[in-house]
Amino acid sequence: MAYDAIVELSGPEGVRLVPIQSFYIKAGKVDLRPGEIETAILIPQASYSGYHGHYIKYAMRNAMDIATCGCSANAKLSPDGKTIVDARLAYGVAGPVPMRAPSAEAAARGKPVCRETVEAFAKAALDDVNPRTSWRATREFRLHLAEELARRALTEAIKRSGGEL
Repeated sequence: MAYDAIVELSGPEGVRLVPIQSFYIKAGKVDLRPGEIETAILIPQASYSGYHGHYIKYAMRNAMDIATCGCSANAKLSPDGKTIVDARLAYGVAGPVPMRAPSAEAAARGKPVCRETVEAFAKAALDDVNPRTSWRATREFRLHLAEELARRALTEAIKRSGGEL
């Protein structure tokens, strides 16, 4: 799985580029040196050209902007719309840091556009997430959300890409 996003950090020693998967170290800790600030997230055109996506934020109530789980799925279909050339899945609040779901991505890549592929994608996401129980939601509920949001987000991303289920 390729992580194409690069975090640009600017500080007293100049500009430093860090692959996004290396930027997030653990809960509450990122790869920032003293005096640095994040100035950009750089994404090569090949990483988004031809992709269509959908983001879903699940929150317990509208009064607070705190997500119980956030999920983004992106799909790139073949020209005839019958095959998923590539799929990407990312979560916020499904583990200690924002994360991609490589098992889900592999479960859809190169597969036909159909309900069975979407289902395999959603189930495989559970191999990658590691949510915790907090006062907002239990681990089990967050696992349920991770699977269901993956299913819904990929379905919408496929539709936005011109595919039909």
